[in-house]
Amino acid sequence: MSNDAASSPGPLADIRVIEISDTPAGAYCGRLLAGLGAAVTMIEPPAGSRLRHRGPFRADAPDLEGGASHLHLNRRKQSLRLDLRTAAARRLLDAELADADIAVIDVERRRWDEWGIDPDSLRRRHQQLHVCTITPYGLDGRKSDWRGSELTLYAAGGYLRIGGEPDREPVKAWGEQGHLQAGLHAALGVVAALHAGGEPQRIDTAVCDALAFLLGGGYQHAWFHDLDPVRNGARLVGFGPGHLYPSTIRPCADGWVHAHCNNRYPEAMAVLFDEPRLAEPALLSELMGRADEVDELMAPTLVQTSRREMVQRAQEMRIPFTEVLAPSEVMADVDGHHASRDFWQSTPHPRGGDYQAPGPAVRFGTTRWADGSAPRLGQNNGRLGTPAQRARWRRAGVA
Repeated sequence: MSNDAASSPGPLADIRVIEISDTPAGAYCGRLLAGLGAAVTMIEPPAGSRLRHRGPFRADAPDLEGGASHLHLNRRKQSLRLDLRTAAARRLLDAELADADIAVIDVERRRWDEWGIDPDSLRRRHQQLHVCTITPYGLDGRKSDWRGSELTLYAAGGYLRIGGEPDREPVKAWGEQGHLQAGLHAALGVVAALHAGGEPQRIDTAVCDALAFLLGGGYQHAWFHDLDPVRNGARLVGFGPGHLYPSTIRPCADGWVHAHCNNRYPEAMAVLFDEPRLAEPALLSELMGRADEVDELMAPTLVQTSRREMVQRAQEMRIPFTEVLAPSEVMADVDGHHASRDFWQSTPHPRGGDYQAPGPAVRFGTTRWADGSAPRLGQNNGRLGTPAQRARWRRAGVA
């Protein structure tokens, strides 16, 4: 499928976005807007965006056009290769912004003045432009000029406190969940600003805030019950001994299941595990407080039962158990659930063959999600200036 912005109309089909991004947050924001039909153009440095340098790669061979992160997060975008350290490239960027509706800025603030992309300056020069920034701590506040990695932002947002076993060091969630959450927040902010109409707006997204939002339940318990969430292994956090249990990950015969009691009828666990002690009133009154005992009572059945069989037994009793699947198992889609929704999409790989790409992030009743291929570095530079000008810019390293 072509990555031409007009190839699939969507709710944002008339919207043009310029994305200047260093992290998966800005890339995911742009990906979501592109999926909604917007024409999204990435501004990339001469060596390509950082995302292009991140794997995994086929056969572990670095490839600017073939990395999985790039192929996923940059689908249906266009690419302009510009060296914003040069005045000529900044003028070309300004010309692009003059025709745009949205600018997504996700680069370190120290570059803003150097590249001419300070939000206030952009909005003065381009009064039609909504400017969405993604920064570690937001545009104002005491930490607004602080730098941050995803790991340190996990800590600052409180989320790092709940990951890992209580007697060991904290563990960050796999991948870039913090950046992706921030990208989602940014995209929602952009859509809300467009829906509001009126004057163009500044959309200020902080990765720290996005991670704090992700931990919302823990903060609610801290506020209402004066209980800070603490690391509790694979169990719920921030709850007192009287809270319902289990909600945990437990081993079974061929892997792991997420075990969760029926919140209305927790005594049903006694039937599922053929263990009368799980229905004793004294135990039911403080399930979380006696979680170790509950785990021990479940263990004999779990270790003799496969994941699938355990989940099927529980589901038949309206007890919400689920299998814990590896990514490869999700893609294998043994039960055909994803196939029934046309989720995994076979997409041409730039080096030949196909790869399986995740499908729509959201589905609408009357509008389809827009998909396409990730662009080659500088694929759309041909629209800049005349052939003679482009030749000069190439020789000068501008574009």
